[in-house]
Amino acid sequence: MKIGIVGAGGVGGYLAAMLAKSGEKVYLVARGEHLEAIRREGLRIETPGGGFSAKPHAVSDDPKDFAEKMDAVLFCTKGYDLEAAALKAKPMIAPETWLIPFGNGVGNAEVLKRLFPDNPVANGAIYVVSHIAGPGKVILKGKGAMAVFGVDGEIPESLKRLGEAFAKAGVKTKVSGRITTDVWKKYLLIAAMATLTSFYDEPMGAVVEKHGEELDAILHEILAVGRAEGAELNEEDIANVMKQVAKVPYDSPTSMWLDFRAGKKTELEQLSGHVVRRGEAHGIPTPVMRQCYEGLKSE
Repeated sequence: MKIGIVGAGGVGGYLAAMLAKSGEKVYLVARGEHLEAIRREGLRIETPGGGFSAKPHAVSDDPKDFAEKMDAVLFCTKGYDLEAAALKAKPMIAPETWLIPFGNGVGNAEVLKRLFPDNPVANGAIYVVSHIAGPGKVILKGKGAMAVFGVDGEIPESLKRLGEAFAKAGVKTKVSGRITTDVWKKYLLIAAMATLTSFYDEPMGAVVEKHGEELDAILHEILAVGRAEGAELNEEDIANVMKQVAKVPYDSPTSMWLDFRAGKKTELEQLSGHVVRRGEAHGIPTPVMRQCYEGLKSE
């Protein structure tokens, strides 16, 4: 398959290398020194069990250079960069090209549908701990990645083929016919912890230990909004989140908290503001999330 990947960070770089190594034609959009290193030597992936290098079929900072239309384009960018990245990717997109976001948040597919109303759009989420460790180099922690993408309803054959390409590449994959539920399950965890670690300026362990009441409240607010959005969430999903956070080291950060501390642009609108706005649209109160969102927005 011809697979375009926009964003060569921890997620996009890892997927690009895995897919290229398995023989897929990967067209990677990257920037700066990272781009130049990939052009020269390919992508280097370091894992706990060793490492490997793989070269995409083509790499550029301008999709026009590819002169190709893709079977699928994967957007592995921050939520605040998605619209600009999608518009820049137009030269890669044919009417039948699948568009799939893998960034944090649950509203990314709607952004792509608005920009490309005639294209097939799936939603997606990925579970992976990886980051850029230098130009052309991505470090993967843990056992690998778990990708889930799909639609609500019957899964088209062309999307199943993309799932097969992921599986062949060694990426654990679920092609879902209930993707709204699946992306909200991840969002339940990341929206709650990103918001509370950033608001209290403390790591995940401290949030659990010192702000358990607020954590419980904000999880239930997100769950209520998710249900109104069509996600089949229940109390078991909240229990699963608590099991997950109990396993992480006390000093574990979230990426949004780190961005706040570094004075960088953050995903506040995607991970906190979205819950408040969708809650308002459905008439669902979100007092804890609103307090945190408004406090962080004023910083």
